[in-house]
This record gives sequence, C-alpha cells and structure tokens, in this order.
Amino acid sequence: MKVRLYVCVCALLAVFSVISACRKRGASSVPQTPAALSAPERIVTLSPAATEIVCAAGAFNRLAARSDFCDFPPEVKTLPSAGGFDGKTISLETVLSFSPDFVYMTKGIHDHLVPLLQAQGIRTYLSDADSVQSVLDEISYIGKITGNEKTAQSVCNGILCDIEKIKLSCTGKRPSVYWEVWSQPYMSAGGKSFINELISIAGGENIFSAVEQSYPVVSEEAVIMANPEIIFISDAQKDGVLAVKSRSGWKEIDAVKNNRIYSLNADVVSRPGPRIAQAASLLHEKIYSVNAQVQVE
Repeated sequence: MKVRLYVCVCALLAVFSVISACRKRGASSVPQTPAALSAPERIVTLSPAATEIVCAAGAFNRLAARSDFCDFPPEVKTLPSAGGFDGKTISLETVLSFSPDFVYMTKGIHDHLVPLLQAQGIRTYLSDADSVQSVLDEISYIGKITGNEKTAQSVCNGILCDIEKIKLSCTGKRPSVYWEVWSQPYMSAGGKSFINELISIAGGENIFSAVEQSYPVVSEEAVIMANPEIIFISDAQKDGVLAVKSRSGWKEIDAVKNNRIYSLNADVVSRPGPRIAQAASLLHEKIYSVNAQVQVE
C-alpha cells in the first residue's frame, strides 16, 4: 500500500508541478507536426495518463508497450510493460526492445531519455499537461498524428460538454477545500495546479489557491487556520480518513467536525487524461452535497 501511495504521489507531482516559468496558464505545449511525418505504428507509453490518451484517441492497436502502472482501460494490462513510471526504473534498452517509432513520456521524469531516443531516430513527446485545456490539446495532438482526428475531437467535445454541465450546476456558496497530496510533510495543491482548476470547476474554493506554487509544502497551522469545510485525500492512504480525524488540533476544523473528509480514487483524479471530466464530477458530487447541507444550516 505504501508503495502504491508513493507512486501516486510521484506521478501527480511529476505530471503537474514541472511548469515552465514563461508559459501562460492554459497555453498549449503541444508541438506542431509536419504533415510529411507518417503516423506512428508502434507507440510506447511511459505513464498512465499517456496510455489513457492514446486509447481514448482510438490508437490502442498502435500500442507496443506501456508502464507497470498503466491499468486503464483494462485491456492495456494485456500489453507488455516497459518498466515503472519513475525515470530511474526505465531502461532504454527495454524501451528499444519494443521497436517503437514514437515514445510518449512525462516532462520532469523522462527528459533524459529524449536525446537518447531521438539519436535512434525515434520520435518523442513529453507531456506537460497542467490544465484542462492542455489535456485537450494533448488528446487532439495524439489523434492528429495517429490519423484519428475525428475520434479525438469527439472525446474533447464530450469532456467540454460534461465540464460545462458541472459548471452550470455550481450554484450558491463555494465550500472551502483542502486537498492533501501528502502528509509527511503536508503538501497541498496551489493556484497553478491542475487540481486547483478541478476544484474550481466542481464548485469549491481551494484554501491554497493564492499560493503560486503548483504543489506547495504547507504548515499544519495554515490548514487549521484556514478551517476548510471539505478535505479531500487519496484513497491510496491507508486509514486516511481516520488518520486525519486523529490528528492533534484538527478536531475543530469544520471538515473534521462535520465528517466531510472524502477519500477519492487517485487513479481518476490525479491523471491528466481523458477522465478529467469524471474527476471533476467526483469532486462536484461531494462539494454539492456539502453545499446543500450548508444552505440548510
């Protein structure tokens, strides 16, 4: 369980926190693809989000291998693995053994593999998705290079439609939210994080939205002083809800007093891929129920 939690946290931080200082929020990091380049036939994906995007874009049949932690959609588990998500567990020789012509990776984790793969004439792509728009751009890009533009566009349209429905249903007061990424030390989602955007879409107000870092280390005192009405934690944390309730000084926090500590599916809410609308929906379901209770109170 500890290993799974560590992997979830590393994946979350690696995917969302490595953001270019000169990049504007919502801007796309997707490169332009010369029309002359042929569609890749053998794709290796080294992150769960990358695998989900390739499959959503209708290119499952192009996948030659995936990472150990790629488990959605279920059929990807029938594919061979190229190794773990962490760049230190990825062997160049193993990746090359699948004869890829396109390797889909994550910025901040797999950067060192780029020059090595390109030296072999292999096309590469480093995901740097840090917003809903950048995820949509990435899905569109994979659809374009694999010749599945219509499928990818349909997926993007569905995501936008679902998110718009969620936004329209967000009425009334926005409950304050503390999102716990990690507890040793305490780490949360800041204003430039993908998670902050999801909380806002779902109708909540992130207590650390004013913090510029994507995933800042925060003090226990800061959380207590903010007195969040909702606390979200990962379901990878063993006895997570009980552990939060037992923390010294936390009993007076609104979320703790009113049993509004929610454990969420980490695989859904931490992956910047085609299930982002589902992630927003999971958050909205909890936030909406709390909002209704607050209105009655």
